Order: sequence, then structure tokens, then C-alpha cells
Amino acid sequence: MQQGCDICGRSDAHLKAKVAGMDAVVCDRCANLGVVTGEIEEPKKPSEAKRIEQKKAEIVQRVTEVVEDIGAKVHKKREELGLTQEDLAKRISEHESMVKRIEHGFIPSPDIAKKLEHALQIRLTELVNPNEQEYTSGRGAGALTLGDIMTIKKRSDRPSK
Repeated sequence: MQQGCDICGRSDAHLKAKVAGMDAVVCDRCANLGVVTGEIEEPKKPSEAKRIEQKKAEIVQRVTEVVEDIGAKVHKKREELGLTQEDLAKRISEHESMVKRIEHGFIPSPDIAKKLEHALQIRLTELVNPNEQEYTSGRGAGALTLGDIMTIKKRSDRPSK
């Protein structure tokens, strides 16, 4: 990226110079008007190591979320293995009531889901980027708008026939 010369305005300025007591960016022609103190360095492109670090940072930003249909998956796999809710609860060191709640639609913490994954040998969590938007507009692009929410509200306010 080239700058303009502070003296004449030419676009090929690439030298730093002290001209009349001031620091200036100058071209070759104007360099003799002062004392050259150095060259302007071009910004370097990110190195491969830098790109790898950026990728690692992106991966670290992902969070673990429990899958939405965890209850059905846990119920199906538990029955396939011939376990009772009590047996499964003991395997994961949780109360039987927790297993019942999960099978009836309760979404547990990722820690409990990880214990269930280990006990049942199935995937119940996924890595997601917290910056990704989950809801889309009625037009299919972008996030929900106030108009979308108003439309949803109007539909739910209509009396049933």
C-alpha cells in the first residue's frame, strides 16, 4: 500500500525523512530536501502460523450444546440396552428423577449430557458457534425482525374456529 508524498503529493512515497525539523513521508525526488531516516515497511501478510492461531481461536469460541431431541435418544438407547431408568441413573451418578425428566423433554446441563453420552455410547452434545444466529426471518434471510414477531403474535391472538 503506497502513500502520497507529504511534499509533492506523488503516490510513490516510500521513505521516511526529517524535513525542516518534521517527520515526513517522501518520494525519491523529495528525499534530498531532508535527511532520510528509513523506509516505510509494507504491511506483512499473515503468516501460516498466524492463520493457525486464528483458527484455534475460532475453535475455542465454540461451545457445547445439548441436542434438542435428547429425551427420545436417551429413552430409545436405554431400552435397547435393557436398562431401567434407575439402572441408568446409577451409572451416571444421578437421581432417577433426573433420567425421567430428561426422557420427558428436560434439557440437562452439558455435564450431565456428557455422562449420558459415556454411559449410552451415543452423541448427545454438539459444538456450536455462539455467534451463529439460530432464528431466521419469515423471508428466510437473517434474524427475526420486529415484523416477524408481530406476525407471530397476531397469528397466536386469532380466536380458534
